[in-house]
Amino acid sequence: MVQKVLPKMTHSQQQPQKEDVFSKLIGDFGRWQLLVFCTVFLIKLPTGWVQMAIVFLTPRPVFWCVQFANSSAIGANSTCYDDCLRYDYDTSPMESTVVSEWGLICDRAWLASFTQTILQLGVLVGSVIFGFLADRYGRKHTFLLAVVSLICLGLGVPFSPDYVTFTVLRFFLGVATAGTMVVSFVIVMEAIGPRYRELFGCFFHLPFIMGHLLVPLVAFYWRSWDSFLLVLGVSNVLFLGYFFVLVESPRWLLSVHRVEEAANIVTTAANMNKLPTVNIHETLSKLALDSRTVDQPRLNYWALLRPELRVRTACSVVLWLVTGHTYFGFNQYIGQTSPDPFLSVAVTALVQVPANFLAIWMVRQLGRKITAMSSLLICGASIVALGVVPQLAWLTQTLAAIGNGFASVAATCIYIYSSELFPTVVRNMGVGVSSTAMRVGSMIAPFVASLSSTAYWLPTAIFGVTPILAGLVVVLLPETKGRKLPDSIEEVREEKDMKQVMK
Repeated sequence: MVQKVLPKMTHSQQQPQKEDVFSKLIGDFGRWQLLVFCTVFLIKLPTGWVQMAIVFLTPRPVFWCVQFANSSAIGANSTCYDDCLRYDYDTSPMESTVVSEWGLICDRAWLASFTQTILQLGVLVGSVIFGFLADRYGRKHTFLLAVVSLICLGLGVPFSPDYVTFTVLRFFLGVATAGTMVVSFVIVMEAIGPRYRELFGCFFHLPFIMGHLLVPLVAFYWRSWDSFLLVLGVSNVLFLGYFFVLVESPRWLLSVHRVEEAANIVTTAANMNKLPTVNIHETLSKLALDSRTVDQPRLNYWALLRPELRVRTACSVVLWLVTGHTYFGFNQYIGQTSPDPFLSVAVTALVQVPANFLAIWMVRQLGRKITAMSSLLICGASIVALGVVPQLAWLTQTLAAIGNGFASVAATCIYIYSSELFPTVVRNMGVGVSSTAMRVGSMIAPFVASLSSTAYWLPTAIFGVTPILAGLVVVLLPETKGRKLPDSIEEVREEKDMKQVMK
């Protein structure tokens, strides 16, 4: 019987053995993993300011016509005229914005939201491109390519001579930013052992929050759009230090059978973590040899629509789309409508720090399902309330902070939740499709935020109702806390059958 079963074991079923061996050689977490984590995760800082800078680039200005075609009268505030030759702007508290620079008002107002949509499209495209490059050519070189691109584009955007150049450069800046996001997370997760991945997967998002928090601080001191972006761009130069400290992922090296290089890095890691270094080369050689003989499952994206997975796939896509739409759009809405955007954006960013730690506690203690559902419902209710309560500064700021904080909790939770919902053989594809949905949501978000000019309550209604509906969708999903990760689609089917029997 044993001889009949062993040959049928798939690569996904063998994979945990590799994980255990790596953890045994270098430990789950030690000084080497701490060094990798503390250096690589800092790249999330520019991720925060690249995606959130739009708040101070395209605030809604007061404008008026100062030159008509047939008269010298001055037009009313924020009123568009067919015969106006030149408008003037009050961009307070900023000195200049891309709106005033290129006249993105009246029939051109949609272009202000469009430039952020193009940035998020770049993030989507970059996730696909750099994910492929990282698997094909390695984590280190792909990551360094993304870093160099981020630096060059970050320094180029402030000198854009026109709107088209600005938007095109922002697209490629989004591509480069996605590269740093995708590859840095993979590097960290491949360095840290299974026991600590959940914890450090949450901690990994903290620099993004810090980057978000730096945006209003930089905007406060540099209030023209080009100097604001230039300061952020120059800050990226610090990341050239990665050329001197970054090492290749030993797991990737082993996957492409570069055993000698992997053994050297693993030996260094074991030494730093004060673990024995004997037989490292022999152990890794055996793992590389075993991986050549294991049958690789050949599934494609259509597998996500099989009866066993279609509900999980649909629900995961909805959760990611709504979370991305709400998080990015609501933050932009706050910046556009607040009388003091510096304070409002800083507070909504700062509240995400305790929210991140709250997410860790909730995920571990309450489970994934309750955390995802409750955070989305609280987020939605707070944003809906924001549109109907009296416009008192302390009240609106509190509701905005609660809504944004629990949007952050939801974002942290669903990443872990989705990775546990899908079996190993399609896990990367499942999370990849879900992540794509988040980018689509973030592309739609700027246009929803701009609807406040049509009806002040409309953005809060949309940003509030959609998380509530997404929270209800979670009812259709199983709890995954404390359960073995499914390796195959058959295991998911067996789990569903077992539930039917119990009912």
